[in-house]
Amino acid sequence: MALAPWIFTGPALLFALVFLYAPVVFSVGLSLSDWNFIRPQAQFVGLDNYARIFRDPNFRDALSNTGLYCLVLIPAQILVPLGLAAALMRVRNVRLASGYKIALFLPTILAYSTAGIAWLWLFDPLNGFLNTVLGWFGLPPERWHTDPDLALWCVTLVAFWKNFGLNMLLFLAALVSIPKPVLEAAALDAARPGWRFLTIDLPMISPTFFFVAVTTTIGVLDDIVGAIDVLTEGGPYGQSSNILYYMYERGLKFFQFGQASAASVLIILLILAVTWAQFRMFEHRVHYES
Repeated sequence: MALAPWIFTGPALLFALVFLYAPVVFSVGLSLSDWNFIRPQAQFVGLDNYARIFRDPNFRDALSNTGLYCLVLIPAQILVPLGLAAALMRVRNVRLASGYKIALFLPTILAYSTAGIAWLWLFDPLNGFLNTVLGWFGLPPERWHTDPDLALWCVTLVAFWKNFGLNMLLFLAALVSIPKPVLEAAALDAARPGWRFLTIDLPMISPTFFFVAVTTTIGVLDDIVGAIDVLTEGGPYGQSSNILYYMYERGLKFFQFGQASAASVLIILLILAVTWAQFRMFEHRVHYES
């Protein structure tokens, strides 16, 4: 029976080793090499790839854009779904509440290729719906995703629209699971809705809040790549790129696998650092029910 734990956990461990940890080790080794996928052998160059990408203005722009994406998207994908979930809890009509849930969650299950077609029509500088609406009010048209000043914010809007629905459902499930006696006691004390939410609801759902915060921070770089690829391909002039899309371009467009791997290692280190900081700062504030 000593082998029983390994029999049950072995497939999962093997999967993690082959598809998670081995690629990370391979990427670290490749980041120290110069290989263009055509040469049969990679040439060891040490930290030269890291120096090259930090000298690359495109990488610096992508890094700056990544910071802007995170500053906007992470709070938006946490706080807006939380507010929507709290608002849906106050809808008493079951059919109406179900309709709202379906409508708000629907973008999450759409493929970016499908959603992108709709947004490209909305953003179209010549005949797009948004410019048509601006024309109704006598305002000049915008170039939207083709404007260097607006492209990043257009991509941010689409990425938020595409991904907020899952967090909303997680918060909604957490709010529904709050014990009824707690809510009844708050009602007897005549607690105002806003005060009750801050002092009772939010602490009770703190494990879900912490989970959403961590997963949103980890996934935001990946979430934005789909919107970038469909809408702007990193342009115009690199104004909407991020470090994950920069890695994709270096590796799969320009076949500079050493630089792409160096960027991937930096992404891994960045995610690990931010996640560690979140655990250190917020985990002790999470209240688990006994």
